Amino acid sequence: MEKQELKMKRFFNEISDENRELLLKNGLEIHVKSGSFLFYEGDFPEHVYLVRSGKVRLSKMTSEGKEFSVHLKQRDELVGEVGLFNEMAISVTAEVTENATLVRFDRHTLESLFRQNGEIAVAFMKWFARHTQSTQAKFRDLILCGKTGALYSTLIRFSNSYGIHKEEGIFINVHLTNQDIANYIGTTRESVNRLLNELKKSNVLSMKNGYITIHDIQHLKNYLHCGDCPVEICTI
Repeated sequence: MEKQELKMKRFFNEISDENRELLLKNGLEIHVKSGSFLFYEGDFPEHVYLVRSGKVRLSKMTSEGKEFSVHLKQRDELVGEVGLFNEMAISVTAEVTENATLVRFDRHTLESLFRQNGEIAVAFMKWFARHTQSTQAKFRDLILCGKTGALYSTLIRFSNSYGIHKEEGIFINVHLTNQDIANYIGTTRESVNRLLNELKKSNVLSMKNGYITIHDIQHLKNYLHCGDCPVEICTI
């Protein structure tokens, strides 16, 4: 299950081959099975991870004890980077959702490398700024656009990140249950069921065996008054 190769600027892709090799030499490659946790919300993690394959989901627990999915990290992205250059507890839980190959870095080693190597440091700052913008945009949609807008925004983000263009529409190449989607938008499975049924009746999308095909992406974008933001800002 590979992401569609869009023109996204990812951290590891923005540094030279020489610095990629240098970065990898300072880490330890590990293989982690699906269902494993890298750290939990409230921890003070000592490691940062670079995803080489597989997927890692970041989530938070609400005050009501419900799980809220924040991001689904992909190849060449960092996990746990928010713990760099501060002594604060991390605000999310990281769960491997697809068998993953990761490069694990000691936090202090990575901080030292950033201080010594300007290209790697600048690449990190650019990627972190875009990642922050993406998170802010997602929460803007969740807060300002209601449940319907939150669902539409999440579907667009999945289509940008995992969409494969086919004759019948955009096939989202990630298996998603209605509960999975509910966790990404902070609502109930019943609400998602109702909203998805409305979209299916309008032939905006269809679902088969847990996979979604979007037939009319413009319908979703029109509802949200989408602009021409860079694709990496509108990803999951």
